[in-house]
Amino acid sequence: MNLTEKIARDIRVVLQTLEYPEVPIVIEIPPEPKLGDRSCTIALALAKPLKRKPRDIAETIAAALPQLENGYRVEIASPGFLNFFFSDEIYHALLKEALDIGAEYGSSQLGLGEKRLFEYVSANPTGPMNIVSARAAAIGDSLVKLQRKAGFDAYSEFYVNDTGKQVKLLGESVRARAAEVQGGIAEIPEGGYHGDYIIDLATAALAEMGDQVKVISDEELGRWSADKIMATQRTILQEYGVEFDRWYRESELYDAKMPQKTLEKLRSAGHIYEEDGATYFRSSDFGDDEDRVVVTSDGRPTYYLPDIAYHLDKAERGFKKAIDLLGPDHHGHGKRMQAAMRALALGDDFLEIIIVQQVNLMRAGIPVRMSKRAGEIVSMKELLDEVGADAAKQIFLSRRWSSHLDFDIEAAKDRSERSPVFYLQYAHARICSIFCKADGRAYNTDHLNRINTEEERNLLRSLSIFPDVVASAAMQYAPNRVNSYLNELATVFSQFYHHCRVITEDDGLTSARLAMCRAVQIVLKEGLRLLGMSAPEKM
Repeated sequence: MNLTEKIARDIRVVLQTLEYPEVPIVIEIPPEPKLGDRSCTIALALAKPLKRKPRDIAETIAAALPQLENGYRVEIASPGFLNFFFSDEIYHALLKEALDIGAEYGSSQLGLGEKRLFEYVSANPTGPMNIVSARAAAIGDSLVKLQRKAGFDAYSEFYVNDTGKQVKLLGESVRARAAEVQGGIAEIPEGGYHGDYIIDLATAALAEMGDQVKVISDEELGRWSADKIMATQRTILQEYGVEFDRWYRESELYDAKMPQKTLEKLRSAGHIYEEDGATYFRSSDFGDDEDRVVVTSDGRPTYYLPDIAYHLDKAERGFKKAIDLLGPDHHGHGKRMQAAMRALALGDDFLEIIIVQQVNLMRAGIPVRMSKRAGEIVSMKELLDEVGADAAKQIFLSRRWSSHLDFDIEAAKDRSERSPVFYLQYAHARICSIFCKADGRAYNTDHLNRINTEEERNLLRSLSIFPDVVASAAMQYAPNRVNSYLNELATVFSQFYHHCRVITEDDGLTSARLAMCRAVQIVLKEGLRLLGMSAPEKM
């Protein structure tokens, strides 16, 4: 049951009955219970087309709403807000539903089964995953879970760039370090890779291949090294609790000749031309700043061509929408890719790009200095080893992906109630403890009429908001909303816990309050799952 949708349906019927023009029905959740359980601005939206005062329109709509029989009353506030107050009965019905369907509470069919593909992390297999990769993994994993809960057929994918110049350069770097391991001098190529992980790869290559390391091609040694790095990436992500439906290698694209097919598709549509020996895509015809080279004068495809081919492949696999999570160094990428999607007749809505902003690493408020060039970086694994997966995700999901984020390692390691993740998980563990102390006394919904305190009603109100939060978080790509909501729910539950004794000598009151606790437990556990975090039963 989504109470917001219920109000929207009722208002829609009234508008049709009154023959009012169609305008968007915006329903909000007031910041304080005394202002109502829901609030609607429809009267203000209708003021201009109807040429009437918002308050007069609000009074007309309120009079036409079947309030009592639908479980609410309406108050009008200046200049024309419709404030809805739910009855105890409707809250009791919602509580029963949450208990009946359990983890399915908050689910919807907003997505109507639309097939969507989320691509995220996709870190190059040439070095350790960094902190932005950790943030992208947390966001992408949560978005897929939210989309599925909202009725989308959502899938996740990690794109592996296992071909091209960077992989060759990786092979050269590993070969140079192998020479050093054997007592020679490491001549790292210009633009090559540094860091201890290259020495580790060189040592492993010598152990596995021996002197073959000296004679195999740079590309072959690079692919071998990339495979090792990719296996490590997969392990780290699994330990982080992030799984992908598919790891898609760029080499698969070339095996299927997708870049060539894509080029011919663009050529046959008249979007390709040759100049100075290079092959250009007329991307400026489709909103880009300039035309782009897709094949260089020496016959090598640029990174742009396989990227276009990969997205065409997504469409050919039946996905109606592709959502790419990219790092902060990809701001110009979106315009180029959107131009290609238009040229391929995939439309403006097929591809959506989310830029995951930079993470500034701190330690007790002091910035942590990092140098990628010198190989002095804090990797994703190092961060997770120090702070843990749940604490990292809670911080990464505390703000919208479009915002820069300060990540304080010492704050993340805090295990007191000051820690947001501890606060959420402790609320769940506390409810588990309550049921242990109940000594077999079960919850039931036969005595919900005993629920009558302000703290109890506020808790029911908070529980009713969960479906709205899930829907908005899914549709707006905003898992941070779930994070904020869970913190608010934990706070409201804490107020209830301290003012309303759960286990009492009154069996009826005890069973009703246990029912409320069980519903909160369901929502906390499901909310934490949507964020990719655990819900411990003991702490």
